[in-house]
Amino acid sequence: MRYSVFVSKISPPLSSSIIREGLKEEPNLKIRLIDPAYRDPFVSHTQKVIKNIWFARLTLTTLAALTPPDIDVGITDENLEAIDFEEDVDLVGVTGMVLHAPRAYEIAERFRQRGIPVVMGGPHASSCPIEAKEHVDAVVIGEAENIWKGLIEDLKNGSLKPFYKADAFCSMKGFPPPRLDLLRKEAYMTVNCVQTTRGCPYQCDFCHVTHFFGKTYRCRPVEEVVEEVKRLEGEFVVFIDDNIAGNRPYAKELFTQLKPLGKKWASQASMTLTRDPELLKLAAESGCVSLFLGVESLSPENLKDVNKSFNQVPQYEEAIRILHDHDIMILAGLIFGLDHDDEGVFEKTLRFCERNRIELPSFFILTPLPGTPLFQRMESQGRLLHKDWGKYNGATVVFKPRLMTEETLQRGFNWLCKEGYSWRSIFRRVLHPQQRFFTRVLSNLAYRNIALRAPEGHIPSLSRILQKMNDTIPLQNTRDLIHTVGEKITEKRAQIGQKAADTLQLYSTYNERLKTLFIRLEGSIDRKGANELVKRLRGGLSDKIEQVILDFKDVRAFSSEAMTFLSRKGFLQMEEGKLCRSIDPSLQNQ
Repeated sequence: MRYSVFVSKISPPLSSSIIREGLKEEPNLKIRLIDPAYRDPFVSHTQKVIKNIWFARLTLTTLAALTPPDIDVGITDENLEAIDFEEDVDLVGVTGMVLHAPRAYEIAERFRQRGIPVVMGGPHASSCPIEAKEHVDAVVIGEAENIWKGLIEDLKNGSLKPFYKADAFCSMKGFPPPRLDLLRKEAYMTVNCVQTTRGCPYQCDFCHVTHFFGKTYRCRPVEEVVEEVKRLEGEFVVFIDDNIAGNRPYAKELFTQLKPLGKKWASQASMTLTRDPELLKLAAESGCVSLFLGVESLSPENLKDVNKSFNQVPQYEEAIRILHDHDIMILAGLIFGLDHDDEGVFEKTLRFCERNRIELPSFFILTPLPGTPLFQRMESQGRLLHKDWGKYNGATVVFKPRLMTEETLQRGFNWLCKEGYSWRSIFRRVLHPQQRFFTRVLSNLAYRNIALRAPEGHIPSLSRILQKMNDTIPLQNTRDLIHTVGEKITEKRAQIGQKAADTLQLYSTYNERLKTLFIRLEGSIDRKGANELVKRLRGGLSDKIEQVILDFKDVRAFSSEAMTFLSRKGFLQMEEGKLCRSIDPSLQNQ
């Protein structure tokens, strides 16, 4: 599940508890279901933005569809209209993600002051049920399909339980059509939202999806999905799945059945979709025009740390090109503040988006959501700054980053949001021959309106230096290279690879907390490469860097001239069996 600032996510149903004593059983009980607003100068959306980019959530419309027909049920989306706290109702249901919790509790308090019972569900209540119960009468933990009718019976009998949790996950067969008629349809980009699957086959450490739906991936019958799509007016549909292609045989059947309908659709998928040409072709032919992809990071180490190594960084650019070749617009989710992110990550990621013409990059600060492995790990490490849930919004630093201070991460992120949706960056990303040019432009304008509200930020001072220190230096003379075990490189070239023989690769990371620049060298070094390395080091050192560590362990070959030059400069020394060098920047001019 992506904790998106710009793209809304489904956050499943609700529940209830203690009720007013002596509630009379009347033929028409009245239930009000409420989607709380999130009020923040940057993250919250105006009604104009909602109209341009926001699709309706299915949480409350699904719950309304599960409500017995003899009960009067209504929906209030507080993002669009004010809550009537004086309304005469018998039960209030509130949903919400983590960032909505404070407002959800406020809403519950207002109704409970009038003696109206409140039930709460959704990701946050399911993750923190004991906390939620302090503010409401009943808490639904997990999916509500199997317990909602029983909860209503308890309501009628005046015997709401404090907690409701189904014994098993619900069946994906026979879903009632969501009550889209209860929404203000004209206020959203679209209300044509359909769910085909629940869950995700992957278990990324930061994601709430696995925690909420369990380690399951369940699919609705294709024929039921197709019939629901047929009933929708208009030509555009949003499939609100967390990974629409998580089951490839199912996805192929679904896309095949969608083709005759002539609809255009958008959804979310993993980048593994691009590795199946047949599946991708079917998706495009069935009407796929836009996909949200969890790119997350350009660092393989980061992806490994959060259990997302199925994203293959070397394949990113080819995967993006393939999607564009199929005229599919890309919304890329990108996370900042992971453990291998340093000050250079903001500019590096933005240039990647511009170079690959990613139409709508969505930027998020890493947010440890309660219940996820990431949250548990950070809490055990003492890295959480607080549990003010309203700030767990994907745009505010709520933990201690590993390689940056909190201030550097926040300012760098703010800079990225503004710079990423500057006119210059927008033109770089959208001016390409893919179809739907005006759609790309209008979407960027909507995102730009959000980005302009971001607090002021600035690019970290070492960003440009780090770009230069993460680079490839070509070699001039490879004939005289000597393999590190003493053999001529010409005799070992086939074994170590052409690239390693002909280039010197620099991999640099700056630890702001240690004020240390770590540089790992890989490949080969000739005299020219050695000179360029020293030149970059001298030009790159700054007052912020107190120490530089050079690691030569992945250098496969040196020329004798390079070794002599580096030794003379004091760059080669043995430490614990490794060639490395610690440099005091105060000596940079020597």
